[in-house]
Amino acid sequence: MNKVSRRLLHSPSIVRDIRVLGRVKVHPLFLLLVVVSVSVGMWREVVVLFLLVMLHELGHAAMAHHLRYEVKEVSLLPFGGVAKLAYGTLGFTPVHEALIAIAGPLVNLVLAVFAWALHAVGLWSVEFYRNVVELNLWIVVFNLLPGLPLDGGRVMRAARSRTLGYEDATREAYNVALWISVVLLCAGGLSLWGGYPHAGMVILGVFLFVSAWTGRRDVTMDTVRFLDAKRRRKRPDAEVVRALAVPMDATVKDVVRQFAPDRYHMVYVRDDKGAICSVVEEEDLMDAVFEGQFLTKMEAWVHPDGD
Repeated sequence: MNKVSRRLLHSPSIVRDIRVLGRVKVHPLFLLLVVVSVSVGMWREVVVLFLLVMLHELGHAAMAHHLRYEVKEVSLLPFGGVAKLAYGTLGFTPVHEALIAIAGPLVNLVLAVFAWALHAVGLWSVEFYRNVVELNLWIVVFNLLPGLPLDGGRVMRAARSRTLGYEDATREAYNVALWISVVLLCAGGLSLWGGYPHAGMVILGVFLFVSAWTGRRDVTMDTVRFLDAKRRRKRPDAEVVRALAVPMDATVKDVVRQFAPDRYHMVYVRDDKGAICSVVEEEDLMDAVFEGQFLTKMEAWVHPDGD
């Protein structure tokens, strides 16, 4: 083994990618798609799809590693994959979430161009070239739909979380995914009724509906993980301050669910006449959350003397 090979083998990024490959899980729906495709004689297409999905997901993992996140495991899905980061940190830095999400579809676009180049020099047949390009474009288009847990949904949440707050942006992205899944299922049903069954569309619709429904149900727990990561992270020298004005009868839960990533929150408590009677800092409310005071009202921070 030459020096260059040894350096590559011992490179931290290469070692991390190899470890990620050892933690790849295949989603049951992917296995179902494999069975259906093989049964109708489309095993070659399944092999190509598997390779494209793997490369798509490694694009996510490579960007995550570049941004110093630890990838816990990778789940392969019929349309792409899901990279689970250690301690669920994905989503707590909007720019990072968007970059990691876009990396996967970008890999597929590069692969489509690569397929065109191989066809142009005569290495790939027209049929195989078109198959690879169509699969790549299908993966890109579906993944960029604006609903969680799709890549487009993560980009949407990243863009909306600073104005809506992390929880509301997450809930919104799941709601969009539910509507998209209904459209896919209806389209799949119509294609079946018209004599042109599209198993892939139905499988994707079912996956998206189940994932969005489950994710929306667990949004509150996701918010708690977000708050825990937010309070643990090291703060930069300066942060953008985001002000919230809330009534005294609002609970801690009502307030923290509006917290956004990459922002420091100052909460102004107003009395019945709308006057500011107290100012509460972000840390105080997050401490209250993890001390079991989730339902404590904001009037607890209002002092009788007005200080």
